[in-house]
Parts: sequence; structure tokens; C-alpha cells
Amino acid sequence: GVDLEKYMDIDNLLRYMAVHVFSVNEDSLSGMMAHNYYLYEKDGQLNLLPWDYNLALGGMAGGATDVVNSAIDDAFSGTNFFDSMMEQEEYHQKYYEYLQKLVTDYIFGEGFEAFYSRTREAIDDLVKDDPTAFYDYDEYVAAAETLYEVVKLRGKSIEGQLNGTIPSTESGQRNSSARIDASHIDLNTMGSMDTGGGGPTPGNLPKGQESFVPQNTGEENS
Repeated sequence: GVDLEKYMDIDNLLRYMAVHVFSVNEDSLSGMMAHNYYLYEKDGQLNLLPWDYNLALGGMAGGATDVVNSAIDDAFSGTNFFDSMMEQEEYHQKYYEYLQKLVTDYIFGEGFEAFYSRTREAIDDLVKDDPTAFYDYDEYVAAAETLYEVVKLRGKSIEGQLNGTIPSTESGQRNSSARIDASHIDLNTMGSMDTGGGGPTPGNLPKGQESFVPQNTGEENS
């Protein structure tokens, strides 16, 4: 808990925290199991290598309102890895600044809009014409549009948590009427966790496409 800047790449870790907390990835260091991360050391300083984000934005189950309003404080309750940093007001404030920058400059700026439009333009026709697709084109469009709405509402909630109109802790949000209402959203539209069954099989694919079926290893899919 001392000499943090000597042993941790503080600025980069605070940037990581901001983006990670936005993503609501419960299958990670910030989830109940506090797993799926690598520590990376360079010149005596620690960083994190992010990976396994396929269950972000509610993929581990949960209601859309809870996901959209996931608290930005005490987000890493399953571990004390970030506690020492957040106990220092300078670092806590910098974390807030990076969250604000992410929301203002990217989510509600031009960054996310450009990324979303560019990606849709690049893959829409490919998805529509894909003979091996696990979902039809209408399901893909619904998933993409749901993703867009969830990201925007997540940004709106974080904006509220930063300016104090929405509680920024899980305990403070309990029974709070200030939270963004996302109850109309079905997160399963974007995909859900598959623990080893229900995927495509040779028996439910058109003749000649059986070789496209992935081997079932029990991993989650979304």
C-alpha cells in the first residue's frame, strides 16, 4: 500500500479502470470471481493485460437496468487490487476524469458514432450473405441496435454518477429512483452465455455446411 507509483503504472491502470468499468465485464477482475486477467511487469512496474471481454455489457446475466447503471465506485469489490489507489483522492479524481473523458469525447462525441457506423458498413452485407451464420440477418440487426442503445445509456448513467444525480456506489443505488430505466431492453438480444450446449450441430445446418460447426469445448459463446 505504499510507494504505489514505484510498483504500479498508475496512470495506465487508471485509464484501464475507466474503460473496464464502462464495459461491465463481470467475467473478470471486477466480477465476483475476480479472475481472467494477467499482470504484466515492465521495469518493476505492474500493468494489466485485458482479455476475455465476450461477456461484457451484461453477458454474465442480469437485468439491463442493473447493467446500464453498474456503479463506478467500489466496482472491484471481489478483490483489493485497486483499493489502495482509490483511497488516495488524487488517483480517485484522475479516474473520474478519465471516465468523463471517455463519456464526453468518445461515447457522446464523434468516436463511438464513427466506429459503430464504420463497422456496420463494413460487415452488414457480409453477415447478410454468410451461409454459415448462426443467426439470421434480422437478429443481427436487432443485436447491433441493442448494443448501440446499451452503450449510449451506459454513458448517460456514468455521466449522472459523475455529476452526482445518480449514486455511484452499489449500496447507494439500492431502491434509487434516479437510475436510468433500461427495463425495456432484453440483453439476450446481443447474445448469451453458452456453457456447452445449444449451439449449431451438423443436424441443423444445410447440407454441405457441416464442416463449419465449431468443436464444442464447453466455452462460453456470445
